[in-house]
Parts: sequence; structure tokens; C-alpha cells
Amino acid sequence: MSEEKEVIRFDNVDFAYDRGSLVLEKINLTISAGDFACIVGPNGGGKTTLLKLILGLLKPVSGTIKVLGTDPKDSLHKIGYVPQQSKFDSSFPVSVLDVVLMGCLNRSFFWGGYSAEQKQKALLAIEEVGMSEFVNRSFADLSGGQRQRTLVARAMVSEPQIILLDEPTSNVDIHGTEQFYNMFEELNRKFTIIMVSHDIGFVSNRVKSVICVRQTLQVHPISELTGETLQNLYGSGVHAIRHDHRCSEGGHSCLHS
Repeated sequence: MSEEKEVIRFDNVDFAYDRGSLVLEKINLTISAGDFACIVGPNGGGKTTLLKLILGLLKPVSGTIKVLGTDPKDSLHKIGYVPQQSKFDSSFPVSVLDVVLMGCLNRSFFWGGYSAEQKQKALLAIEEVGMSEFVNRSFADLSGGQRQRTLVARAMVSEPQIILLDEPTSNVDIHGTEQFYNMFEELNRKFTIIMVSHDIGFVSNRVKSVICVRQTLQVHPISELTGETLQNLYGSGVHAIRHDHRCSEGGHSCLHS
């Protein structure tokens, strides 16, 4: 266990939807402050479910989860969340600044408007994600990548301790993806970041830990991750990752080339 401060801890967590088959089983996981962790795994393996458990949107069937030392639902205001896709009415006249300010709604918002301090924080967050020139642009007129940057700024503006990102580059081209991961590296100086991603080629040289989920989860020392070991564990067509690697138990395939 890291000697750094724990921000997330799962102890023997099982989860199932509607008491059906287990989606996650015997999950033991510790994430320390300042980590930049990437969650990988096959579709349906439990990646997004893991994020929802951290957010307190789901409750485990058994086991315990602590986020910032308390129950997840009690820490929600200290977590910024960027969904894979954000549903919105394209006809609604909302600007980039308006969207980012929505991240302040759980922080002393009063009817009639936002405070000058909140607006200043929103502008700073917009600047940090490289969207200052679009501050008054309609959110509906943005590209997929610009919308995602705006949503990252919305997650930042409430000054969370943890930011969760669910496949943030799914609608971004290759060049934009490179820029996104450079941005996340910078943001990691201020926030603990946990990200779901399929972009193994991009994240492998940036993240501090890789969590592989396919119902279960297990830690493998980096020294064990030779190409031969990976093929035995996960099947053919995978590449070694040059970081501490947390991976699925029982030899399930969860990494793709």
C-alpha cells in the first residue's frame, strides 16, 4: 500500500444490477492522492460501473467503499465528473461560460445568478482547458473535442479533489487525443485523476497506474509484464505497459493493441 494519503478504497466489493449476476466481484483497490489512474477493460467488463460506485450513484451488494475517508455519496461535492457523452437540447441557448458555471450549482448558488468569484473561477477553468476564445460561443456550435474540454472545465470549477473521466476522447480525432492527454498530465498536478479509456497507446506513457477490470481486479508487478506473460494472461494482440499495472484476475483478456 502506498504511504501517500488514500482517496479511494474498495474492500471486497461485489456489485450486481437488480440482484442479477455479479458485474464486479471481490474488488480490492486503493488509489492515492495525486494518482493518474486509467481504467481499461472490455465492453461490459464493469469500467463505468466502477466510476458510478465511486460517485455513490450505485451501492455495492457487499463490501465497503470509502471516498476521501467517508461514504461516496457524502464526498460527491469533492468529485468532478466528465461523462462519456452529455445529453443536451441543441436548441437551448447556452454558452461555454454558462455550461462551466453549472459546475458551481452545488456550491452556494443562490437564485438570481452566480457570484463574481464563481465567474472568475469559471473563466480560469476555461483558460486551463484552452477554451478562452470560445467563452461566449454557443455550446451547440462546438466540435466534439471542444465540448469535452468545456465539460472538463465544468468538472474543475467546483475545485474538486478528484476528477473522473469516462472515455473523454471517444469523440476526438487522433491529433486532438494527443492534446487531451497532454492537458490531463497538467491537470494531474492539481487533481487526482481516474479515467476510463481504450487508448492504451496514448495513456501508457502518461498515467501512473493502469487498472484493468473484467468483473474482477488484480495487481501485477511491472516486472512480470513481459510480452509472453501478457499473452498468457490476456490473449494475443496486446502490448506491455511501462507502468505499475493493476489487472483482472483469472486470466481474462482485457487489453487491446
